[in-house]
Amino acid sequence: MRYDDTLVGSLAILFSIVATAIAIGPWSTPYQLRTIGAIKDRFGKSAARGVWFAVALAAFAAGITILSGARPSYARPASSSVAPRSSVSPAH
Repeated sequence: MRYDDTLVGSLAILFSIVATAIAIGPWSTPYQLRTIGAIKDRFGKSAARGVWFAVALAAFAAGITILSGARPSYARPASSSVAPRSSVSPAH
């Protein structure tokens, strides 16, 4: 596993923890975000909490997927990842 995969996966899981804390916590500031505020105004605070839980679940799933090393087939490096050398010599 590459270090950047570990970093991104860990940050995604950390964000999922923060989003879960927002959903179950007593804070009102995160509900002032434009999209979440619109959901809260139209459907109520429980629906906005549900959106925070959905965001947390999506971030957690993304973090676990990244940390497990799963990649789409087009994102896998070729078996020979060394680029061919150019026949043009660099200018000095």
